[in-house]
Amino acid sequence: MKVTIFGGTGATGQLVIQKALSAGHSVTVFARTPSKISIHHGDLIVIDGGLTDIDKIETAVKGADAVISVLGPTGKSKGLVISNGIKNIIEAMKKHGVKRLIATATPSYKDSNDKFQFGFAFGVFMVKALLNDTYQDIVETGKQIAESELDWTIIRLPMLSNNPSRGKLNIGYTGDGTVNLFSLSRVDLADFLLKQLDDKKWLYKSPIISN
Repeated sequence: MKVTIFGGTGATGQLVIQKALSAGHSVTVFARTPSKISIHHGDLIVIDGGLTDIDKIETAVKGADAVISVLGPTGKSKGLVISNGIKNIIEAMKKHGVKRLIATATPSYKDSNDKFQFGFAFGVFMVKALLNDTYQDIVETGKQIAESELDWTIIRLPMLSNNPSRGKLNIGYTGDGTVNLFSLSRVDLADFLLKQLDDKKWLYKSPIISN
């Protein structure tokens, strides 16, 4: 497939790029700082741009079979940078007839299947209290995707680690006893993201995954 990746300069994004290329996909990466991408491959194109560069975003998504976003607020972000960027990505996808969007978020974005679970609820409370702009950005990002009319999947994440693959994932919703807040290997996340290119089980859904 032809896959466009947003957020590819981070630790998770670099893994997604490597694994996508190893699987035989043609990859376009949209990056504000292309120098952070140390991967060189004949099937890799890197486009230099920011999330407000609409023309460049359109160039990145045009002709893609799917878009993967691992964008997310970093630190104490100000404003709705990611959700505004996602809005531009969605509009570009619609303009160029690209339907499949696979994106990451956190449990701050609520799903109707979620039930109360203290660990998750406390974590979200702390984010909202201490990093309100970050919280609002995550929530608005999820909302933009869920209301996009694209073929979307939102994958909500607990704390990420650089541990080796566990080879097994727990997939579910808060309060259902299947997922936890404290453990997900970036390697397993990258594998799961790429699996969604072909697997439609989680279409129009926003599960949490953990090890």
